[in-house]
Amino acid sequence: MTHPELPVSGTTSLMAGLRVLVVGLGRFGGGVGVTRWLVEQGAKVTVTDNSTAKSLSESIDALYGLGVTFRLGEHDPGDLDDAELVVINPAVVKSRSELFGEVQRRGMDWTTELNLFCGRCCGRVIGVTGTYGKSTICAMLAHVLHTCLGRESANYTGVYLGGNFGGSLLSRLADILPTDIVVLELSNAQLEDIPRIGWVPELAVICNLAPHHLDRYGGYAGYLDAKLNLLGDIKRPKRLIIGAIDAEAESTLLSKLDGSNLGVTRVAPMDRPIALRVPGAHNQANAACVRSIGAYLGLADGEVVEALAMFGGLPHRLEHVRTVDGVDYFNDSKATSPAATIQAVEALARRMVAIVGGQEKNAPFEACAEVLNRYCEVIICVGASGPRFAQALETAGGVSIRSASNVAQAVRIAHGVAQKGDAVLFSPGAPSFDAFDNFAHRGTVFVEAVARLAKGSEHVET
Repeated sequence: MTHPELPVSGTTSLMAGLRVLVVGLGRFGGGVGVTRWLVEQGAKVTVTDNSTAKSLSESIDALYGLGVTFRLGEHDPGDLDDAELVVINPAVVKSRSELFGEVQRRGMDWTTELNLFCGRCCGRVIGVTGTYGKSTICAMLAHVLHTCLGRESANYTGVYLGGNFGGSLLSRLADILPTDIVVLELSNAQLEDIPRIGWVPELAVICNLAPHHLDRYGGYAGYLDAKLNLLGDIKRPKRLIIGAIDAEAESTLLSKLDGSNLGVTRVAPMDRPIALRVPGAHNQANAACVRSIGAYLGLADGEVVEALAMFGGLPHRLEHVRTVDGVDYFNDSKATSPAATIQAVEALARRMVAIVGGQEKNAPFEACAEVLNRYCEVIICVGASGPRFAQALETAGGVSIRSASNVAQAVRIAHGVAQKGDAVLFSPGAPSFDAFDNFAHRGTVFVEAVARLAKGSEHVET
């Protein structure tokens, strides 16, 4: 059989009639996208996921009528018996997956959604990775490119945004031209398997690096190895743009680049902050990274700065929901660690009421509690980690602590105690899986609760 990693030539799909097992449907669109594309190529697709049909209902509904077979609630090795190709979702930890171990023992062909796309994409790809902020940088960059390249221009360049950002660009392959720019957000899990196709982007961007996902790799070194797959071994990108990285990442990077002719641009801090609608020093750093990318692409810096000033931010990432009775409500549900909550609080740097707590992961809350005490009048604790968060806050001292049984109740409490000019910040500092499908579901519940407040108020701004 022709290897599935190879590009498609002409109009004949190598997938026609192929029996494919997709391992991991998920809830963020990647599994749905690759499954739909495989069906469009004529493949016969079975999807397996450890989650139940109820928890995956939205993803399953998106595939309604396509003739896909679902094996849900477990991964059964027997599902491999009829498969000619296996597509592995990046959420699957291959080193601990019995099903993937069986794929390897049988010597089966396997690939990933990202590899299928990158092996076939003819556009100019900007690959962006990092430990934090990469989604915002990709969204900022796509906004800047749309603005600066001009939709009405006769020389308009198409701009596509995908990768870890959500969804899949496989369905857009036929639309992407060699002159188009593709902005791909790339997670460590997605990058693990890129060496299998010897692919690198035209421009590689590493916005920052710090220890993360250590449980997946058994230490920082494995995480760094995955991230630096972005630079490839066989070929190299034309240029690397790199932001803030720690000493160990710097040493590993320099070792990988030893003897190469790769051009490297370091993102320098800006002389002074620029006007942004999204607050915080971290967003100034994100903007500085986008300016460096713009310079590589030959965009006028003044136009880039003007476009950045219009960027409105991403949902669930310090998102300004609305103003009710003179109080600004911010949805930062994407904050799934105490460090992320610290960043949000320091970004706003104003008097506030905070709502914290979520799934219990035994993360240390002491540093976060100190920062919350510095800015908050009242802190409302929810979720499985709420009681331990409250203990850390009591130890830090000096702030009123309330508890709520759910997010909607926490919003009502916040509305009752917040004063005109305050902010209400929903920044859990913990994962969402104690009560929600994911951080987006949790953030939507918060936004809906704020909307209900607004209905009963005469003083609402959006």
